[in-house]
Amino acid sequence: MSDLQHDLRMFTGTDQWFRHPFNSNLLYTDGVKFFAEHCGNGAYWFLDIIATELADLQETEDFLTIDLVVKAEEAQADIIVGDGNGGELYTKHIDFTDAPDGTWKFYLVNNVMLLPSEY
Repeated sequence: MSDLQHDLRMFTGTDQWFRHPFNSNLLYTDGVKFFAEHCGNGAYWFLDIIATELADLQETEDFLTIDLVVKAEEAQADIIVGDGNGGELYTKHIDFTDAPDGTWKFYLVNNVMLLPSEY
């Protein structure tokens, strides 16, 4: 288990919500903020994609699963958004990332992005 995975397990709730500057409807938790600050050299780009490219989807779906699937040896990733019941609603390929290898899971519930442990 990586240090980041270990650290993210510590988040079981949130003390504060943060509003995304590009989409004021999107809020995110302490755990998501920690991920964005400590993933590689920073992963606010990931939050920007969620805030801008998923805005329409957020209006019609109350619950979304978001997986950031990173292949570190290729320095690439895929964002896969689902409906929580196995249905895939959105995908995006990322040509370059320094995020650590693995699948990083998030939920988007009523315009609040959070870690599964914060749900």
